[in-house]
Amino acid sequence: MKYLNALTSLLADIPRQSRKKLDRGILLLVCALCAFGTIMIWSASMYNAGQSQIGDSLYYVRKQAVFFAAGLILMLTVSVFNYRYLKVFSNLIMVISAVLLVALMLLPKSEGANGAVRWLRIAGITVQPAELAKIAVMMFMSYHLEKLSYNVSGIQVFGLVLLYCAAVCLLIYAQPALSTAIIVAVIIIGMYFIAGGNILYILSLAGLGGAAVYLFIRSNEWRMNRFFAFLDPFSDILGEGWQPAQSLMALGSGGLLGKGLGAGSAKFGFLPFSENDYIFAVIGEELGLVGCLALLFTYFLLILRIARIAISAQDAFSRLFCSGMAILFGIQVFLNVAVVTNIMPSTGIILPLVSSGGSSLLTLMIGMGIVLNISRNCNEKLQGR
Repeated sequence: MKYLNALTSLLADIPRQSRKKLDRGILLLVCALCAFGTIMIWSASMYNAGQSQIGDSLYYVRKQAVFFAAGLILMLTVSVFNYRYLKVFSNLIMVISAVLLVALMLLPKSEGANGAVRWLRIAGITVQPAELAKIAVMMFMSYHLEKLSYNVSGIQVFGLVLLYCAAVCLLIYAQPALSTAIIVAVIIIGMYFIAGGNILYILSLAGLGGAAVYLFIRSNEWRMNRFFAFLDPFSDILGEGWQPAQSLMALGSGGLLGKGLGAGSAKFGFLPFSENDYIFAVIGEELGLVGCLALLFTYFLLILRIARIAISAQDAFSRLFCSGMAILFGIQVFLNVAVVTNIMPSTGIILPLVSSGGSSLLTLMIGMGIVLNISRNCNEKLQGR
């Protein structure tokens, strides 16, 4: 009954919400990143896609363009869903996300790729539950931290946050997807901190998380090999050091202005996953340092814009959700660039809105649709800028 009433109110409020001003700055930045990503995916993937079993040089770019169009429709649609009614579905969305993550654990390893089972095929559509989990976690945390705001710094709330963080992260880690589990943990800890959580509890949670990551890495020979390759990729350039070494060479060869769009050579069978994990290396080779800095500045503007909306938000849920989105963009951009520049070992994290990946693109744009709705309900001074 609660969900039916919320759905009825949500649908009835659409005409009023649609008349409120849309944050054109957010819309422009998101579309600019998606359009730029589509162009770079075309450049990065046309050789590998054409030479592989796919046999279609435009496969990845065509797929990304379809998801971009679908994501834009979803984002604009969600932007007229009043978040005050939408947040009532937080528990349900989290349950659905958890069920999908558990379903992955029941699939045989043969259903996966590269030793990991991270995708489900539902009604002919391939989805990545871990991407949905990011948005579900932000909605769930925002909803419950708002309800528990009267005692958010207490040990009881911290205990609940700790249990929730451990449960979700372990489900994601089981795929295995350690890097995604780390991102989700950072989002949860960050949102708890912004909600007013006890700093000593936060430091202890960060310490526990760091120790867990260390143990997970040490317990896996493949991850240990990646770690040693990160220390000196050129010492094992034909093995685990191949990706980081090729990435560094691509970045270095781009210089200040790059070789020109489409003129890079790393994508010609040298750099694996050039259209997703390592697309930043292709950008550096073809557009140079200037292109990389321009892209990072665009991300900075988007994160800053989301943060401004969080500051102007009218309630705890909207403030926390926008903060979660800002953290998500910030940590993913940082991790991807850090891997490509060999500041840290390879993690398999893609550049948000730019790298190839339908599930990631759709869920991020749905999340941005909620941010846009929150911005519609902020004070008039912020709207329309």
